[in-house]
Amino acid sequence: MNIDLDRLQAFEDQLNPAAPEQGTEPVKILGYGEISAVFRIESMPDVAFKRLPPFPNPEERAAYQQVIEAYIQTLRDRLDVAVIESQCIAIDNRDGEHILYVAQPILPSASIGNQFLRQASETAFERFFRELLANLLRIWRKNASDGPGELIGIDAQVSNWAVQGENGRIDRLLYFDITTPFLRHHGREKLNPEIFLKAVPSFLVWLVRWAFLQDVLDRYYDLRAVLMDCLANLYKEKMPERLPAGLRIVNDVLRTEAAELGIEPIGEDEVRKYYKEDALIWTIFLNFRRLDRFLKTRLLGQKYQFILPGPIER
Repeated sequence: MNIDLDRLQAFEDQLNPAAPEQGTEPVKILGYGEISAVFRIESMPDVAFKRLPPFPNPEERAAYQQVIEAYIQTLRDRLDVAVIESQCIAIDNRDGEHILYVAQPILPSASIGNQFLRQASETAFERFFRELLANLLRIWRKNASDGPGELIGIDAQVSNWAVQGENGRIDRLLYFDITTPFLRHHGREKLNPEIFLKAVPSFLVWLVRWAFLQDVLDRYYDLRAVLMDCLANLYKEKMPERLPAGLRIVNDVLRTEAAELGIEPIGEDEVRKYYKEDALIWTIFLNFRRLDRFLKTRLLGQKYQFILPGPIER
């Protein structure tokens, strides 16, 4: 990757997260996460940048970077999960905020899992899911042998993987969603889970911390929940017709290759219900975040630190 640190500093200094495309530095938003957005800066067109919200001090930023790097090393070296080249960049902006960027090479859009599967043959679809499942089984077999002392979680949605191979061939899957590193040591997250609350509207922080935060984190360490989310992602990505094939493949692997993990098969009605509930929760949450942005920027004159998506079809 060719990263111009001076240009990135200049970009950060002029950035208004509430309206990122209105700055002096041309930018294209590539995607949205709950705590970070992915974008391309025109002067560095081959690099995708993820910007995490400000940290309270350089020490917490450095600690978070260390967890990201440990997560990548664990996935690559101990679990043979192919992880995209990633570089962490610490920046203090003109407002004195402590920002962490994660830079990754831009991938061809057709290689991203959700885009690839829309055009995939039945054979390629099955190959994709079996390769994804092979990665997940390596993680959960390690968890079964090393837990609860050390556990690894992952957000395995199809849009978090890219296909490496030519002409529809799948040589391997490349994982790139590493800015929320799920590592637990004796039940305690190695990252500071409070970072997830930064994205929560201030008037809801107490409720989310008390009622939802632990449940949200736990799902990434539960293989059945991860698979349910992955299958429900087919609805979100407008591929409901692919769900029966996805279920067949997942349940076949759970019954045969992963039988020792003792995971119950997943039903179509179960996935549909999960998707509807999840979509409703995140739609309500996004609307609250937009209200929070309005209150902070329009009424209180404060800086809003998150890049929010426009209307989302679910």
